[in-house]
Amino acid sequence: MKGAVDTGKLRPNQGRTNQKLYFAKLQQDRLAQLLADRSGFAWEAEALSCREAAILHLHGAYVAFLQELVRFYKLAGPLMNSEALREAMAAKGQVSPEISVLQSLEQTRDSWLAQLLRAHHLCLIVPDPVPAVAPEDEPEALGRSISLVTVASDEPLSPADVESLRRWQRELTAIIRDFRSEMAEW
Repeated sequence: MKGAVDTGKLRPNQGRTNQKLYFAKLQQDRLAQLLADRSGFAWEAEALSCREAAILHLHGAYVAFLQELVRFYKLAGPLMNSEALREAMAAKGQVSPEISVLQSLEQTRDSWLAQLLRAHHLCLIVPDPVPAVAPEDEPEALGRSISLVTVASDEPLSPADVESLRRWQRELTAIIRDFRSEMAEW
């Protein structure tokens, strides 16, 4: 991994954010490979795992960027969401244009950030499984076996899924880059 990721030695506040963005990209690339060649053993389980890992890493990059803002504005952290950051800034009489933009994106239902946050939330909750049906000749079979749980939110697994992840990554990377350049001017 040496050389592949900025670990923050030159820019200590940015290293974790960059690392999480890179990890998300690796998962997206692997997911695309799995969808292109569906012949491998348990390809679907691995693809679902890659999708979820990409979502978790993208969310982690968002939270890491919030921590960059915490450090930039000299707040006591960690503050894990934009509202906590806004409240901490308000308590110090500060206003952050970055937080205003991020909160606007969070509250716009169809924005890339709102979609990412919803996808992250779905990764954390236990979904309602599709009820399993026991064969008629073995009514006790459900109690004795472990069955695969199918979850509606796992569907569809497609190239469009990869494109959504990549779009979220592009948008997140672009907004972080823009905010960083504005913060550097101060």
